[in-house]
Amino acid sequence: MGGIHLNNYRQCRWDGYRPGIMSRFALRQPVIGAAGIRMAHVRLPPLVVIVLVFTVLAFYGSGKVLGYNIAGISWVVPMAVALLVLARNLNRVAFPFVFWIPWALLLLTYLAIVDYRLIDPRVIPVQRALQVLSPVIVGMAVSTFRPTLPHLAAFSRGVQLLSLALLVIVLLKTGLLLTGHLPDITGLAAEVMTVMLLCTFFATRYLISRNKRDLAFWGVLACVPAISLTRTAIAATLLTFPFSFGPMRKSHRVGALLLIAAVGLGLFYSPRVQKKMFYSGQGEVSDIFSEDFATTGRSYIWERTFTRAQEAILTGHGIGAGETLAYQYSNLAYPHNDWLLTYIDFGVLGVTVFSGCMLLTMWDSLRKARICRHPETRLLLLAGASAFIPFMLLMITDNIMVYASFFGNLHFTLLGLAYGSLRAERLSAFGGQ
Repeated sequence: MGGIHLNNYRQCRWDGYRPGIMSRFALRQPVIGAAGIRMAHVRLPPLVVIVLVFTVLAFYGSGKVLGYNIAGISWVVPMAVALLVLARNLNRVAFPFVFWIPWALLLLTYLAIVDYRLIDPRVIPVQRALQVLSPVIVGMAVSTFRPTLPHLAAFSRGVQLLSLALLVIVLLKTGLLLTGHLPDITGLAAEVMTVMLLCTFFATRYLISRNKRDLAFWGVLACVPAISLTRTAIAATLLTFPFSFGPMRKSHRVGALLLIAAVGLGLFYSPRVQKKMFYSGQGEVSDIFSEDFATTGRSYIWERTFTRAQEAILTGHGIGAGETLAYQYSNLAYPHNDWLLTYIDFGVLGVTVFSGCMLLTMWDSLRKARICRHPETRLLLLAGASAFIPFMLLMITDNIMVYASFFGNLHFTLLGLAYGSLRAERLSAFGGQ
């Protein structure tokens, strides 16, 4: 028997295969032998489960354990486990880490030459470097695993459970079920970042499978940024569907983009969004560039930090400089703009290197997606490549790059599994040959 293949992602089962009940992140796969088909239990590697679990824990970022923020613990623990995995399996890394070597070298160089006398005492340059490298480390470690088709199906189920947990947390935080109305301040920044990645995953899976349940997941999750009133995230999340690299006719993509634009325009003129958008409580699209547009202090910080950044355009002021400037002009650690933060610290050099690393990873994922044989692997490659788009959009108004526990670690877990699966495919693991 030449092996078991899924020709259509809608068929998330085959003869002798059914979802297991022993573990949330486990499935049972068929093993072919002389006696016929018997069931073998399949579990995700601990690191993948840790990333999923700590992504949920990160939603309680304001809480503390032993004096440490849960949001901080939520990226440190997966990264620490990933380093342990790499220490034992470095020769098995399938993730294209070579694309990220320039970025890692740049960070290490700036750490070596940082002048701590110019840095605010509250700023820890080593922490900033580790935060932005954490996703790459996690992706490399996850790629040492050689997943089978049931493993990938188990991961998809894990993503679904994560999505349901997120929605429950949103309902609890907003009190929507108890009060029947939405508060003006929701505190859903962490959830919104994760939602963008989840929406990318479900939009891509829908375009591959045409399973309406995936479209329903996307639609419900896409409501979270609107509930949170996170303006850039609303646009970025809605665009995850038409901008997904999943298979779609050009006419359908244009139609989806027009529909999304209509939905976005409707949200713009809703009373709740109008109140958030303008100091006066109402305005037109043309008023976005007026003084009435509410930037919640961002424009003040951006203007001053950008002016300072112009003093060292090419190489920046050094790692930690952006946070130091943010503290000078506000009580915030970051200027709510990762592009600006990178520009202040590393100049045009840093922005170019980081952008190049992302674009190379996108290109390689799309190239591999065209030649891989299995829909499950193709899904992770396309979703991983697509997720860079909302990531780069939200970098304009937030610090998604820094908060690896909300987006980056899970994002690169997708990519790590995909590249590990490609390596397994190359070794004929799927076909049992």
